[in-house]
Amino acid sequence: MSEEGPFVAAGDDDALRLPDSADLLRHLRFWPKDGRITLGDERMVLVHVGALATLRRELIAALGVTRARAVLTRMGYVSGQRDGEYARRIRGSASYYDLLAAGPQLHALEGMVAVRPLEVQFDIERGHYRGEFAWRSSAEVEAHLGSEGPAAEPVCWTLIGYASGFTTVFMGRPIVYREVACRACGARHCRLVGRPLGDDVPPPGFEFLAERPHAPASSSEAMRAAGIDTGPVIGAATGLRAAWALVERVAATALPVLFEGEPGVGKRHLARALHDRSPGASGPFVVVRAGALDRAGLADALARARGGSLLVADLDRLSAELQDRLLHAFDAGDHDLRWLASTRADLRRGGGVRDELVQRLGAFPIWLPPLRERREDIPLLLGRFLAEHARAPGKRTGGVTEAANNALLDHDYPGNVRELWGRVARAAVLAGDDEPIDRGHLFGGDEAPPARLELAPAGVLQPLAGAPEPAPTGIDDLIDALLERRTGIDALEQALIRGAVERAGGNLAAAARQLGLTRPQLAYRFRKTDG
Repeated sequence: MSEEGPFVAAGDDDALRLPDSADLLRHLRFWPKDGRITLGDERMVLVHVGALATLRRELIAALGVTRARAVLTRMGYVSGQRDGEYARRIRGSASYYDLLAAGPQLHALEGMVAVRPLEVQFDIERGHYRGEFAWRSSAEVEAHLGSEGPAAEPVCWTLIGYASGFTTVFMGRPIVYREVACRACGARHCRLVGRPLGDDVPPPGFEFLAERPHAPASSSEAMRAAGIDTGPVIGAATGLRAAWALVERVAATALPVLFEGEPGVGKRHLARALHDRSPGASGPFVVVRAGALDRAGLADALARARGGSLLVADLDRLSAELQDRLLHAFDAGDHDLRWLASTRADLRRGGGVRDELVQRLGAFPIWLPPLRERREDIPLLLGRFLAEHARAPGKRTGGVTEAANNALLDHDYPGNVRELWGRVARAAVLAGDDEPIDRGHLFGGDEAPPARLELAPAGVLQPLAGAPEPAPTGIDDLIDALLERRTGIDALEQALIRGAVERAGGNLAAAARQLGLTRPQLAYRFRKTDG
C-alpha cells in the first residue's frame, strides 16, 4: 500500500471521492458462446430482480423472517468477501481508501446499488473503523416494494451482508453494518453505518459470525489441511468442488471409482487424493496405463497393489483380452485392493469397453470438468505453478503482466491443466530473473483471439479492445457470423461467385467446380453479378 496511518474524512471532503473504476471494468468479461460472465477469476450471473423478489418471498414463507434474513445476509457476506479478495489483487498497490472504495464500486458494477460515502474513518493497525454510506437504487428495495409493498423495518439484508463481508476483508477483522434508514420504510435514501464487531453479540442476521468469524476454507485449503497432495486438481470452480465432495463421500467405502474427463484434467491426482483418504491408505498406490499393459504387466500390477489401490488409467484403451482378465480378477475378489480406473471416453455410450467391466469399475463415476469450463481455477493454478518454479535454485520470478494474465484466461486449453503447467514452465525459463512473465513467454503468438466481450465505460458491450475478431471455425460459426452481420442471401451468393471466379483466375469452368455448379449455371449467375 502506498498510504499508511489513520484515515478520516466526512461530508464533502474531496478525499471521499470515489476513484476511477476503469481498472475494475477491464476485468468484467462476457463470454456469450460459453454462457459465462466473469469478473476477474470469479464467475458471475445476471439475475432478474423479479426472481430475487420471489426467492425472498419463498424464503420468508418457508423459514420465517429471522431465518430468511440470516440466509440472505450470509449470502451477501460471502459475495462481499469474494469481492474483497478480488479488490486486493487488482488494487494491491493503491491507497487504503481506494482499496476500500472498490467495494462500493463493485457493488454498483454488479447492479446492486449506487453508493455515496458520507463518512469514513479507519486505522487498520489499531483496528478502528467507522463508515457511513448512502445508498441509491437498491435492487433489494426494488424487489421488496414490487412484491410486498412498504416495509416496517429495513429490507436490504443482502446488501448489508455484502458491505460487512467486504469491509471485514479490508480491515482483517469482523466489521458489521446496520441499516439506519431504508427507502422501503419511506426514507428518501437508504443509509448504513458500520463498526467493528469486537466482543459484542452479533446483530440479527449475523449470528454466523459468533461461530465462524472468518471465511470458510476453500475445498483446496481443506485438502491441504488434511495433508493431501492434490497436485493440479486444486481449484475453486463449482465442477471441481463437486468432484472433491464425491471423493470425500466415497473415500471411506470400498466402492470402485471411475474418474472421467479429458486428458490433463487431473484424474490421476484426484485418484491419489482418494487413495490417501481410503481405509487402505497405508498400502501402495499403483498406476498402470491400459494401453501399455500386457498379461505379465497386469499380473504384476495386481500383485504390487495388494493392500492398497490400483488405478487403471485410460481404461478405454484396454485390449479385449485384458478386459476379460481384469473382469475375472475383479470377480475373483482375492486381491485385497481398491479398484480405481480413469477414462477419457464416456463408457456408457460405447467406447470399446465391455458393459460388464464398466458396471464393475464404474460403480461410482466422478467427472472432472475441463479447464476451459472452470476458468476461475486458472489464477489459482498459475500461482501454484509459479511458486514451484520460484523454489528452483537461483530463480527469481517477477510476477505476471496483465496482458499475460488475460491471455491465460482467454485460452481454451485443449491440454487442460497439464498444458497450463507446461506453458508456465516454459515461461519461467524464458523470463529473466525478476522479469514479469508476458504473453510472448507463454504463447509465442500461438494463442487464439479471445471470443469474449467487455463492458465499455458507457455501459455497452463491445469486442475486447485490440483483439482481432475470431475467424469462424465451422459451418455453424459461419452461419452465426453471417446472420449477425445480416448478410442477405443475394449478397452472399454474389460474394461467393465473385470470390470463386477470382480464385480461378477468371476460368468459369474451374470456378463452377468449386461451387458445385455447371459452367452454364455459373455463367448465368455471374452475368447477374455484373449487371
